[in-house]
Amino acid sequence: MAIEIKMPQLSDTMSSGKIVIWKKKEGEKVSRGDALAEVETDKANLEIECFHPGVLIKIVTPEGGSAAVGEAIAFIGEAGEIAGSSNGAATKLTPVANVESQAITSSLQTIEVAAPTASVNTQELPSSGRVIASPLAKKLALNSNLDLNSMRGTGPGGRIVKKDVDAAISGSAASHSTQIPTERTQQLSQVQTTVSNHTGKQISATSSSSGSGKLTPFSKMRETIARRMQESVSNSPHFFVTTSINMGEASKLRELLKERPDYKGISVNHLIIKAAAYSLSREPSINCAVKDGQLYTPDTINIGIVTSIPDGLLIPVIKEANRLSLKDIVFEAKAAIERAKAGRPSSSDLSGGTFSISNMGMFDVENFTAIVSPGQGSILAVSSTKEVAVVEKGQVVVAKLMKVTLSSDHRIIDGIMAANFLKHLKEALEFTALLGLD
Repeated sequence: MAIEIKMPQLSDTMSSGKIVIWKKKEGEKVSRGDALAEVETDKANLEIECFHPGVLIKIVTPEGGSAAVGEAIAFIGEAGEIAGSSNGAATKLTPVANVESQAITSSLQTIEVAAPTASVNTQELPSSGRVIASPLAKKLALNSNLDLNSMRGTGPGGRIVKKDVDAAISGSAASHSTQIPTERTQQLSQVQTTVSNHTGKQISATSSSSGSGKLTPFSKMRETIARRMQESVSNSPHFFVTTSINMGEASKLRELLKERPDYKGISVNHLIIKAAAYSLSREPSINCAVKDGQLYTPDTINIGIVTSIPDGLLIPVIKEANRLSLKDIVFEAKAAIERAKAGRPSSSDLSGGTFSISNMGMFDVENFTAIVSPGQGSILAVSSTKEVAVVEKGQVVVAKLMKVTLSSDHRIIDGIMAANFLKHLKEALEFTALLGLD
């Protein structure tokens, strides 16, 4: 029986994906572990891996097409097998190029017109009145004030996909798209008026109070970041707890280990990840989150590392960090961050995080707070290590102090929980024997 290949959720924020390229062709044999296709997500281009050996008997979503998470994009089965539909019923193998024309022809047979003289556009939507569009296309159209009902879809079955909306936005699809006028756009269209300032001189008013500058659409990644951060701030009541940690012992341990080949490239951040895993195992409430209006307690401790890339941020995740040795954390973290910065994270890198760390110490930042990533309950903001004069046992000494701030969702995490987590983090970094090397 043919196996349905669905669009996987390759990151925690992904709702749909665009097929950039199929790496296997219809009729080609595939094996477990093969890369089936490259998919463009809201964060990066990722590969879909094959989990079932057989033959790629049908491609449902062609290159350039988009599909929602969970939607069928292909079928794998035995050579000559007929692909099944999502409900299990048999269907004929139809060339992808013919799908759209067949769907349009079928829909036109049932379209009801207002009067016998009314003309029917052969590129309009089915008689149900429901707009056939991918979730991403709907969102882009909404953000750009475009009317999907007046657009022609180029995807399978007349489906409106991202490239159709992009074409409408750029003006190349003006013949079949209509911009919805809003109060705001009407105001902007009238903004080119001349007014007098207090000196009596004539100045030209524009949409910008400064009279200069330009508007640049968000990139897909920046749009996702903006939406997710707004969601977090709006839905999660944040509170912040800060402490200072003496990093003298941790610095000595790093200097000792960096000379060993198996710890090559070890940084203070690797020690912080290890200490955070230690602390989360002792204060598991910080590893929890709100899910579907309930308290969600993960089975594992998966620590995300906020990583800056040219177009925004990615958060590669170190899975089961509490079970890894310091040596393994160094290896896994370095590899994941390198893949993220190269723009080639693996499909498992960007999902499953239960806690995150944002370290800006390398930028000489003295103190800051971070926003909790949606789907998690806390995030740790790490600042730079400074040499500061402190009093110890009645004596003024120089100490290497690092400030850290824990941001938490107050719906599920209370101050005592946050304080307890920071107490364990502090003791693990100040008494590094607690970390252990294995």
